Amino acid sequence: MTTAGTVREDDERPNSVLGKVSLILSAFGDDDFSLGLAELRDRTGIAKATVHRLCRELVATDFLERDGCNYRLGVRLYAMGLRSPHQRTLRAAARPVIESLAQSLDNAVILAIPHDSELLCVENLGTHRNQARSTADGRRMELHCTAAGKLTLALLPEQYPLGEVLHSMVRRTPHTLGPAQLPGELCRIREQGYAVEVEEKRLGYLAVAVPVRGRADTYLGALSVIAPTAGSRITRLLSALTQASSIITARLARYDSLHVPL
Repeated sequence: MTTAGTVREDDERPNSVLGKVSLILSAFGDDDFSLGLAELRDRTGIAKATVHRLCRELVATDFLERDGCNYRLGVRLYAMGLRSPHQRTLRAAARPVIESLAQSLDNAVILAIPHDSELLCVENLGTHRNQARSTADGRRMELHCTAAGKLTLALLPEQYPLGEVLHSMVRRTPHTLGPAQLPGELCRIREQGYAVEVEEKRLGYLAVAVPVRGRADTYLGALSVIAPTAGSRITRLLSALTQASSIITARLARYDSLHVPL
Protein backbone atom coordinates (compact mmCIF):
# COMPACT_ATOMS: atom_id res chain seq x y z
CA MET A 1 0.00 0.00 0.00
CA THR A 2 1.71 3.20 -1.17
CA THR A 3 1.20 6.61 0.36
CA ALA A 4 1.95 10.12 -0.78
CA GLY A 5 5.48 11.16 0.00
CA THR A 6 6.99 7.71 -0.52
CA VAL A 7 9.92 7.45 -2.94
CA ARG A 8 10.00 4.23 -4.87
CA GLU A 9 13.04 2.00 -5.13
CA ASP A 10 15.33 2.77 -8.07
CA ASP A 11 14.38 -0.37 -9.96
CA GLU A 12 10.70 0.54 -9.70
CA ARG A 13 10.96 4.25 -10.49
CA PRO A 14 9.54 4.97 -13.97
CA ASN A 15 11.83 6.63 -16.49
CA SER A 16 9.19 7.74 -18.98
CA VAL A 17 7.73 11.25 -18.94
CA LEU A 18 4.30 9.83 -18.16
CA GLY A 19 5.71 7.85 -15.26
CA LYS A 20 7.44 10.91 -13.83
CA VAL A 21 4.27 12.99 -14.18
CA SER A 22 2.38 10.28 -12.33
CA LEU A 23 4.90 10.41 -9.48
CA ILE A 24 4.59 14.19 -9.23
CA LEU A 25 0.79 14.16 -9.11
CA SER A 26 0.77 11.28 -6.63
CA ALA A 27 3.18 13.10 -4.32
CA PHE A 28 0.37 15.28 -2.95
CA GLY A 29 -1.14 13.88 0.23
CA ASP A 30 -4.46 14.66 1.90
CA ASP A 31 -2.90 17.32 4.13
CA ASP A 32 -0.86 18.98 1.37
CA PHE A 33 -2.44 22.18 0.09
CA SER A 34 0.68 22.91 -1.94
CA LEU A 35 4.24 21.62 -2.33
CA GLY A 36 7.52 23.25 -3.33
CA LEU A 37 10.05 21.94 -5.83
CA ALA A 38 12.34 20.61 -3.11
CA GLU A 39 9.50 18.65 -1.51
CA LEU A 40 8.44 17.23 -4.87
CA ARG A 41 12.04 16.24 -5.61
CA ASP A 42 12.39 14.49 -2.25
CA ARG A 43 9.07 12.67 -2.56
CA THR A 44 9.52 11.52 -6.15
CA GLY A 45 13.27 11.03 -6.43
CA ILE A 46 13.22 13.00 -9.69
CA ALA A 47 15.90 15.60 -10.39
CA LYS A 48 14.84 19.10 -9.37
CA ALA A 49 15.36 20.53 -12.87
CA THR A 50 13.13 17.82 -14.34
CA VAL A 51 10.48 18.40 -11.68
CA HIS A 52 10.55 22.11 -12.46
CA ARG A 53 10.14 21.54 -16.19
CA LEU A 54 7.31 19.05 -15.81
CA CYS A 55 5.51 21.22 -13.27
CA ARG A 56 5.56 24.15 -15.69
CA GLU A 57 3.97 21.94 -18.36
CA LEU A 58 1.38 20.63 -15.89
CA VAL A 59 0.47 24.20 -14.93
CA ALA A 60 0.08 25.09 -18.62
CA THR A 61 -2.41 22.21 -19.03
CA ASP A 62 -4.28 22.93 -15.75
CA PHE A 63 -3.24 19.70 -14.03
CA LEU A 64 -1.34 21.82 -11.50
CA GLU A 65 -1.80 25.40 -10.31
CA ARG A 66 0.78 27.87 -9.01
CA ASP A 67 0.60 28.90 -5.36
CA GLY A 68 3.35 31.47 -5.04
CA CYS A 69 6.58 29.47 -5.37
CA ASN A 70 4.71 26.21 -4.73
CA TYR A 71 2.35 24.03 -6.72
CA ARG A 72 -1.07 22.58 -5.94
CA LEU A 73 -3.31 20.11 -7.75
CA GLY A 74 -5.42 21.65 -10.49
CA VAL A 75 -9.17 21.44 -10.91
CA ARG A 76 -8.79 19.58 -14.21
CA LEU A 77 -7.77 16.41 -12.34
CA TYR A 78 -10.94 16.50 -10.25
CA ALA A 79 -13.12 17.13 -13.32
CA MET A 80 -11.58 14.17 -15.14
CA GLY A 81 -12.16 11.90 -12.14
CA LEU A 82 -15.84 12.79 -12.10
CA ARG A 83 -16.15 11.63 -15.73
CA SER A 84 -15.28 8.04 -14.84
CA PRO A 85 -18.32 6.05 -16.10
CA HIS A 86 -18.59 3.83 -13.03
CA GLN A 87 -18.27 6.69 -10.58
CA ARG A 88 -20.58 8.95 -12.59
CA THR A 89 -23.37 6.36 -12.59
CA LEU A 90 -23.04 5.63 -8.89
CA ARG A 91 -22.96 9.30 -7.96
CA ALA A 92 -25.98 10.02 -10.16
CA ALA A 93 -27.92 7.26 -8.44
CA ALA A 94 -26.81 8.24 -4.97
CA ARG A 95 -26.80 12.02 -4.92
CA PRO A 96 -30.56 12.75 -4.59
CA VAL A 97 -30.84 10.02 -1.97
CA ILE A 98 -27.90 11.42 -0.03
CA GLU A 99 -29.31 14.95 -0.25
CA SER A 100 -32.62 13.78 1.21
CA LEU A 101 -30.90 11.75 3.93
CA ALA A 102 -28.59 14.60 4.95
CA GLN A 103 -31.54 16.94 5.21
CA SER A 104 -33.67 14.55 7.26
CA LEU A 105 -30.85 13.64 9.66
CA ASP A 106 -29.36 17.16 9.79
CA ASN A 107 -25.87 15.67 9.62
CA ALA A 108 -23.16 15.01 7.06
CA VAL A 109 -23.69 12.00 4.79
CA ILE A 110 -20.74 10.55 2.89
CA LEU A 111 -20.38 8.12 -0.01
CA ALA A 112 -16.93 6.54 -0.22
CA ILE A 113 -15.72 4.08 -2.85
CA PRO A 114 -12.77 1.64 -2.88
CA HIS A 115 -10.05 2.53 -5.35
CA ASP A 116 -6.93 0.39 -5.49
CA SER A 117 -5.58 0.41 -1.92
CA GLU A 118 -7.45 3.57 -0.91
CA LEU A 119 -10.96 4.65 0.03
CA LEU A 120 -12.11 7.81 -1.74
CA CYS A 121 -14.87 10.17 -0.64
CA VAL A 122 -16.93 11.01 -3.74
CA GLU A 123 -19.94 12.67 -2.08
CA ASN A 124 -20.10 14.66 1.14
CA LEU A 125 -23.36 16.49 1.69
CA GLY A 126 -24.96 18.16 4.66
CA THR A 127 -23.33 19.52 7.80
CA HIS A 128 -23.05 18.56 11.40
CA ARG A 129 -25.10 20.58 13.83
CA ASN A 130 -21.94 22.36 14.98
CA GLN A 131 -20.68 22.69 11.40
CA ALA A 132 -17.86 20.14 11.51
CA ARG A 133 -17.48 18.10 8.31
CA SER A 134 -15.60 14.87 7.80
CA THR A 135 -13.65 15.28 4.61
CA ALA A 136 -13.74 17.02 1.25
CA ASP A 137 -14.94 15.30 -1.92
CA GLY A 138 -12.15 13.42 -3.65
CA ARG A 139 -10.13 12.96 -0.46
CA ARG A 140 -8.85 9.66 0.90
CA MET A 141 -10.50 8.35 4.04
CA GLU A 142 -8.60 6.54 6.75
CA LEU A 143 -9.34 2.83 6.86
CA HIS A 144 -8.77 1.93 10.50
CA CYS A 145 -10.63 4.68 12.37
CA THR A 146 -13.63 5.61 10.21
CA ALA A 147 -16.87 3.64 9.94
CA ALA A 148 -16.63 3.61 6.14
CA GLY A 149 -13.01 2.49 6.29
CA LYS A 150 -13.61 -0.34 8.74
CA LEU A 151 -16.60 -1.53 6.70
CA THR A 152 -14.45 -1.61 3.57
CA LEU A 153 -11.65 -3.46 5.34
CA ALA A 154 -14.13 -6.04 6.60
CA LEU A 155 -15.85 -6.63 3.25
CA LEU A 156 -12.83 -6.44 0.93
CA PRO A 157 -10.06 -8.29 2.80
CA GLU A 158 -8.22 -9.34 -0.37
CA GLN A 159 -8.07 -5.81 -1.76
CA TYR A 160 -7.04 -4.36 1.60
CA PRO A 161 -4.56 -6.73 3.29
CA LEU A 162 -4.94 -6.31 7.03
CA GLY A 163 -1.20 -6.62 7.64
CA GLU A 164 -0.47 -3.48 5.62
CA VAL A 165 -3.20 -1.54 7.43
CA LEU A 166 -2.00 -2.61 10.87
CA HIS A 167 1.50 -1.45 9.98
CA SER A 168 0.37 2.10 9.13
CA MET A 169 -2.29 2.74 11.80
CA VAL A 170 -2.23 6.12 13.54
CA ARG A 171 -3.96 6.71 16.88
CA ARG A 172 -6.24 9.70 16.29
CA THR A 173 -7.97 9.81 19.67
CA PRO A 174 -7.80 7.83 22.93
CA HIS A 175 -10.68 5.75 21.53
CA THR A 176 -8.96 4.73 18.27
CA LEU A 177 -8.67 0.97 18.07
CA GLY A 178 -5.19 -0.52 18.25
CA PRO A 179 -3.68 -3.28 16.09
CA ALA A 180 -4.73 -5.93 18.60
CA GLN A 181 -8.36 -4.79 18.57
CA LEU A 182 -8.98 -4.14 14.87
CA PRO A 183 -9.12 -7.79 13.62
CA GLY A 184 -11.88 -8.66 16.11
CA GLU A 185 -13.76 -5.50 15.17
CA LEU A 186 -13.68 -6.47 11.48
CA CYS A 187 -15.09 -9.91 12.30
CA ARG A 188 -18.01 -8.27 14.12
CA ILE A 189 -18.63 -5.95 11.18
CA ARG A 190 -18.77 -8.87 8.73
CA GLU A 191 -21.28 -10.65 10.97
CA GLN A 192 -23.58 -7.67 11.52
CA GLY A 193 -23.25 -6.10 8.06
CA TYR A 194 -22.54 -2.52 9.17
CA ALA A 195 -19.83 -0.53 10.95
CA VAL A 196 -19.82 1.96 13.80
CA GLU A 197 -17.10 4.17 15.22
CA VAL A 198 -17.55 6.28 18.33
CA GLU A 199 -14.97 9.05 18.71
CA GLU A 200 -12.26 6.92 17.06
CA LYS A 201 -11.59 9.55 14.38
CA ARG A 202 -12.60 12.74 16.19
CA LEU A 203 -13.67 13.45 19.75
CA GLY A 204 -17.33 14.38 20.05
CA TYR A 205 -18.45 12.52 16.92
CA LEU A 206 -19.62 9.08 15.93
CA ALA A 207 -20.25 7.51 12.52
CA VAL A 208 -22.31 4.63 11.15
CA ALA A 209 -21.70 3.04 7.73
CA VAL A 210 -23.60 0.53 5.59
CA PRO A 211 -22.63 -1.03 2.26
CA VAL A 212 -23.97 0.10 -1.09
CA ARG A 213 -24.26 -2.89 -3.39
CA GLY A 214 -24.68 -3.38 -7.12
CA ARG A 215 -25.35 -6.33 -9.35
CA ALA A 216 -24.63 -9.77 -7.90
CA ASP A 217 -24.44 -8.16 -4.47
CA THR A 218 -21.12 -6.50 -5.37
CA TYR A 219 -19.78 -4.08 -2.78
CA LEU A 220 -19.59 -0.67 -4.46
CA GLY A 221 -18.89 1.56 -1.51
CA ALA A 222 -19.84 2.74 1.95
CA LEU A 223 -22.69 5.09 2.79
CA SER A 224 -22.09 6.71 6.16
CA VAL A 225 -23.41 9.44 8.40
CA ILE A 226 -21.34 11.42 10.88
CA ALA A 227 -23.12 12.91 13.87
CA PRO A 228 -22.33 14.44 17.26
CA THR A 229 -22.00 11.74 19.89
CA ALA A 230 -24.29 13.62 22.26
CA GLY A 231 -27.95 13.16 21.36
CA SER A 232 -27.42 10.72 18.49
CA ARG A 233 -29.04 7.27 18.40
CA ILE A 234 -27.11 4.68 16.44
CA THR A 235 -30.24 2.59 15.80
CA ARG A 236 -31.99 5.56 14.17
CA LEU A 237 -28.99 6.39 12.00
CA LEU A 238 -28.57 2.75 10.98
CA SER A 239 -32.22 2.41 9.99
CA ALA A 240 -32.10 5.56 7.85
CA LEU A 241 -28.83 4.52 6.18
CA THR A 242 -30.08 1.00 5.41
CA GLN A 243 -33.20 2.37 3.75
CA ALA A 244 -31.19 4.90 1.74
CA SER A 245 -28.72 2.24 0.61
CA SER A 246 -31.57 0.05 -0.65
CA ILE A 247 -32.96 2.96 -2.65
CA ILE A 248 -29.56 3.64 -4.24
CA THR A 249 -29.21 -0.03 -5.19
CA ALA A 250 -32.69 0.03 -6.75
CA ARG A 251 -31.85 3.15 -8.74
CA LEU A 252 -28.67 1.54 -10.02
CA ALA A 253 -30.60 -1.56 -11.08
CA ARG A 254 -33.10 0.60 -12.94
CA TYR A 255 -30.32 2.38 -14.77
CA ASP A 256 -28.62 -0.89 -15.72
CA SER A 257 -31.81 -2.49 -16.99
CA LEU A 258 -33.30 0.42 -18.89
CA HIS A 259 -30.13 2.34 -19.80
CA VAL A 260 -31.85 5.62 -19.06
CA PRO A 261 -30.54 8.60 -17.11
CA LEU A 262 -31.47 8.67 -13.45
